[in-house]
Amino acid sequence: MPKPNILFLISDQQRADTLGVLNPAIQTPNLDRLARRGTVFTRSYPTTPVCLPCRASLLSGLYPSANGAMHNFTALRPSISPMVADVFREGGYYTHMIGKSHVHPCHDPESPESAPHIHDREYYRQWHGPWYGFEHADLNIGHSAEAHACGMHYGVWLEERGIDTDRYFGHTRYTQFGAWDLPEHVHNSAWIAETVIGAVDRAKVEGKPFYISANFQDPHNPCMVPEPWASMYDPAEMPEFGFKPGEPECFADKPPFYSEILENSGEYAATYSEGGPEKATNAAHLPYTPEETRQNAAAYYGMVSLMDHHIGRILDALEAAGELENTIIVFTSDHGEFLGDHGLWWKELYPYEEGLRVPLVVSWPGHLPENRQSTALQGLIDLAPTWISLAGLDPVQEFQGVDQSPVWKGEADRVREAVVVEDRPHDSPFNQRVYITDHYKLVAYSNPAWGELYDMEADPHQVRNLWNKAEHADLRFRLMQGLLTEEMNRNRPYHPVYPKDRP
Repeated sequence: MPKPNILFLISDQQRADTLGVLNPAIQTPNLDRLARRGTVFTRSYPTTPVCLPCRASLLSGLYPSANGAMHNFTALRPSISPMVADVFREGGYYTHMIGKSHVHPCHDPESPESAPHIHDREYYRQWHGPWYGFEHADLNIGHSAEAHACGMHYGVWLEERGIDTDRYFGHTRYTQFGAWDLPEHVHNSAWIAETVIGAVDRAKVEGKPFYISANFQDPHNPCMVPEPWASMYDPAEMPEFGFKPGEPECFADKPPFYSEILENSGEYAATYSEGGPEKATNAAHLPYTPEETRQNAAAYYGMVSLMDHHIGRILDALEAAGELENTIIVFTSDHGEFLGDHGLWWKELYPYEEGLRVPLVVSWPGHLPENRQSTALQGLIDLAPTWISLAGLDPVQEFQGVDQSPVWKGEADRVREAVVVEDRPHDSPFNQRVYITDHYKLVAYSNPAWGELYDMEADPHQVRNLWNKAEHADLRFRLMQGLLTEEMNRNRPYHPVYPKDRP
């Protein structure tokens, strides 16, 4: 049997509940089509709820604490070996990374993924890789209408189509939402789809299976989207986003940063007391009215549906090329988005499901079960070991995830009892670990004497913090022991070595 292709589709800042198969309020016909031919995992989590460190984990197969890229102001070291793409390239695969990279800071003038370097069109006309193990690369960075979102290879593509990037990029606030006058056919999702389709053709010409990573920039804020997608959803019909029953009063029983962010409304405006992160994180409390919250959500949903449209183009091209049946397709996101739930926007720091949990759809017709939903715990750290197993390549001991292929194949109910999500905001000794089991969520901190513990079945909105409740002391101990076991044993599986003359 030929080696399977692997197509990795990843969005940016997409909540787990924004798939049509799970939420009738949103239209994602192509992701739904993928789900019908595969499995939707409803409890999937990133290594960290922040763009750069999560993406660095996906490239390196390592947690942020192991690869050193722990927040958006760090960088993934190219010297880490092997990278995930190295394994596939050395296994005879055509390898190509397309779309948002973000493994270097995007607001540091010395960074290769920041201005002015990203706007050197002549350089990007000539350079197309290698990049972190990928032989080929067509990259961009940034989000929607931001000034740096029209750089790198996407900027060259726009220029070749006669687009004046100064007109369409760099005029919106980070908090802005609504209709964007950029022509829909030159949106970054259109460029990504076109480039992916070309890469599939190139792999076929070279006679190789492919490992292609397609990194969409949406639906990350600013929530700006071209028509007709900007008008696709009526704000009045949006689901309710906001405080849950018992909030924000219950914040008094949580670490102080829960209440402190409400006192400092605005983009990167929050300041925290001693023991918290020293600088504002990517989470924010915004001064939106209820109507503005719904308008922002409608634009966000439109961004997802626009991306879905171009994913459909990719699926159609795979089918036309006769490659759909031999391609493992995985769709996920790097982290979620609060959208106003719990009084929060964006992501990070606050360990609610809306910011942590991500969509995960896997499909390989004829090899993996179809039209299935599973609650088996999944960590994005597990993707590389699972792909490698399904492709029949040798396992990589250095990678820190586990092989989920028995679960993906329907041969086992689970291979994980828990997942761990790391968070370490910029410029701070603050360090957070979230330990998630089928039933509970424990949140531990390395410096302050804080803690959080939730019964996720009885209290899915995390209103009642059980950390300091005497009747839950044994439970807290057991979960802390589980977290410690996970942290201490994650680097390598245990392989006993015996003396050669052992009887």
